[in-house]
Amino acid sequence: MTEFNSSSNQIEGNIFVNGTRKLKHLDLAGNSFTKIPLIVGSLIHLKYLDLSSNDIIGGIPLSMGNLICLEYLDLQHNHITGELPLSMGNFTSLIRLDVSDNGFFGLIPDALGNLTSLIRLDVSDNEFFGRIPDALGNLTSLVYLNMRWNGFFGHIPDALGNLTSLIHLYLSSNKFYECIPDVLGNLINLKELHLFDNNISCQIPENIGRLHKLSDFDASGNNLNGQIPLSFGDLCKLKTLNLYENNISGELTNLFDGLSKCPRGSKLQTFNIFANKLSGSVPFSLGQLAQLRSLDISSNSLRNNMTDAHFSKLTNLIYLDISDNYLNLILSDDWLPPFHAEVIDMSYCHLGTRFPSWIQTQKKLTKLALSGVGLYGNISGWFDFIFNNSLFHLDISSNNLNGQIPSRLSTFMDLSNNSFGGTIALSYTKFEVLQVLKLSNNHISGSFPAFFCNFTNLRILQLSNNYLSGKIPNCHGSNPFNLNSLHMNNNNLSGPFPLVLRNSKVLFVLDLGGNRFSGEIPKWVGRSFPLLKILRLSSNSFHGAIPMSIVNLSLLQILDLSSNKLTGSIPSTIANFSSMLVKQNYSVSLHFSGNYSISFGCPSCDYFSNGDMEYLLDDNIIITAKGSTNEYTTTLSAVASIDLSNNELSGEIPKEITELHGLCFLNLSKNQLTGRIPENIGVMSELESLDLSMNRLTGEIPFSLSALNFLESLNLSYNNLSGKIPTGGQLSTFNDSTLYVGNEGLCGVPLPECPTDDANHSTSQIRENEEGDKLETILNYTFIMMGFIVGFWAYFGMIIMKKSMKVTLFQLVDKMYDWMYVQLRLKIAKLKLKWQK
Repeated sequence: MTEFNSSSNQIEGNIFVNGTRKLKHLDLAGNSFTKIPLIVGSLIHLKYLDLSSNDIIGGIPLSMGNLICLEYLDLQHNHITGELPLSMGNFTSLIRLDVSDNGFFGLIPDALGNLTSLIRLDVSDNEFFGRIPDALGNLTSLVYLNMRWNGFFGHIPDALGNLTSLIHLYLSSNKFYECIPDVLGNLINLKELHLFDNNISCQIPENIGRLHKLSDFDASGNNLNGQIPLSFGDLCKLKTLNLYENNISGELTNLFDGLSKCPRGSKLQTFNIFANKLSGSVPFSLGQLAQLRSLDISSNSLRNNMTDAHFSKLTNLIYLDISDNYLNLILSDDWLPPFHAEVIDMSYCHLGTRFPSWIQTQKKLTKLALSGVGLYGNISGWFDFIFNNSLFHLDISSNNLNGQIPSRLSTFMDLSNNSFGGTIALSYTKFEVLQVLKLSNNHISGSFPAFFCNFTNLRILQLSNNYLSGKIPNCHGSNPFNLNSLHMNNNNLSGPFPLVLRNSKVLFVLDLGGNRFSGEIPKWVGRSFPLLKILRLSSNSFHGAIPMSIVNLSLLQILDLSSNKLTGSIPSTIANFSSMLVKQNYSVSLHFSGNYSISFGCPSCDYFSNGDMEYLLDDNIIITAKGSTNEYTTTLSAVASIDLSNNELSGEIPKEITELHGLCFLNLSKNQLTGRIPENIGVMSELESLDLSMNRLTGEIPFSLSALNFLESLNLSYNNLSGKIPTGGQLSTFNDSTLYVGNEGLCGVPLPECPTDDANHSTSQIRENEEGDKLETILNYTFIMMGFIVGFWAYFGMIIMKKSMKVTLFQLVDKMYDWMYVQLRLKIAKLKLKWQK
């Protein structure tokens, strides 16, 4: 028997095959093996071995080094670990080697350079690291090389320029740096070149434009700079060009003009160059790229006009994103687009019209984003068209639109920052589809509707800065238990803390500030929101003590209970806010994740093949710190803040608060706090703003405050503090006396000098000088007498000595004299210093 095929079964353990000595083909893919079967190592005539998609763990056994006749080896989709054995260099007949999607680590051995017959090599999705060995340049028969999703670093070796047979080259998602080597321009047969998600810099080499067979070039997510090479206009077979998230500058004219002149037309279907530094106008030649399906030039500095001529032949366009530029769109109201797009995003360009009629022609739309484009007027008649698709994503925020808010819903609706009025409809159909609803900063009035209870899939609800009134309904049965972010601040809502939120176990952000809520903060708040990062209840009428259970919110970064009627003391267990113990991370955004199969079109979502979605919260919160009130958005994830100001809190500031080393802002002002400022407050190294004003604090200002290097704002006014204001460090920058005013016992800069400072300084200085002078005089006389004695004995000795000995003695006395002088002067200095102390 020369062939054995038992793939896609559930075989596990070992296998026994009759007549194995002549076996050449063994296919065991898609089974349940946890180890490479022992028999494999004895099949010395084996040419084909497929063990892919099993559950194999551990390393490759040494016995496999005997399989020197192998031509095909597939181990992908297992859990194999360890380094690639050097014995693989003996498989000189190997044509295909695939070890992808395992746990291999370490360096790629130079021995792989011996496999000169290899046509396909795949080591992707492992944990290999180090530099790619130059020996791989020997594999001149390679057609397919995949090394992505590893930890390779350094420069891409010039040796890869020898692989002129390559058609597919994947080096993405590693840690390569320096430039793209010019020699890659030698790979004239290359069709796919993926370099994305590295740290590659410099300009794209001009000679990449020599790769006339190239159909897919992706160098996104690097640090590339300079302009797109002029030669790219000659890549007429290019279908996909991804250069997004780099530092590429210059204009698009040469690229689009060149591609528009391709003899048989450009093949370009996908062009993504968002988040770069492009400038200039968008050339009219864009409209000639008839095969284009996806165009994303957003987040650049493109400017000037775009007209219907820019889209004249784009009949295949389904994705259009030109947002976040300085473009002025001049599109007539009766324009008939040649395309039927699924996604259109023109946000923060300029339309400056009523809602454009041509939108009605786009029957396949799933997302429309026209935020901040200058739209005005009433658009209530449009909503029936827009909401034909209940999964629609609509963002028309930050315009001048008015009229009644819609009575229909879609998955994502952002109507914020407009002038919509009226009341929220008492009932909504298809409420189960809604996941994001943003109505903040409008003129919406009326009571809070009971339909809120039915929003079982709602993730984000923003109703802040409107005129809503009344109580939040208590839901029975259905609850919005999937809420991640809720903003109802700055309305006229009243009643107790909303009981309906008790089942919202996945809340990240809760802002009820600026309303008329009353009663006590319920104890269940500390138990019901284990994921809460932001809690803002400021400017309400909550009373009673801060519930001790609130410290169970260990992930809390921002706590604002200011301007209420809270009494009692600050919980001494405040250090349980473990997220505030360390410095916050700017790079970690607020997000939630889960499996949301109906969330198509979410602008801040990452989707995964298994159906999972991650939503990055582009949230915002109002924080009062550094003497002013500001809205924090992009830096929100890096802020840690506690504001308990303007209440009736009493007792001492708990010393445990100083354990919150990551706290940026602390405001305890306008309370009835007593006792001393914690002595070791200086260990709160991230503090930027500290306000303890208008309390009853006593004692001296801790000297450790001077160690707060990031402190920008300080207010200790109107307390009962006393003693001298510490100096030095960051405190030396606070020269405004209003920071300390209202403390009658305080003195020193920037307040008047302490009363006894001048007298004490003068008297003690005079006494120190007098005693120091006396000491120095006595020691000087001692030194003279000792010098006289030493000199006398030296002179007497020289009289009775020989000439040669006299010279030696003279040198010795001279050195002794110098040494005695230095020692006596040091003694004087030390004694004077000791006396002064």
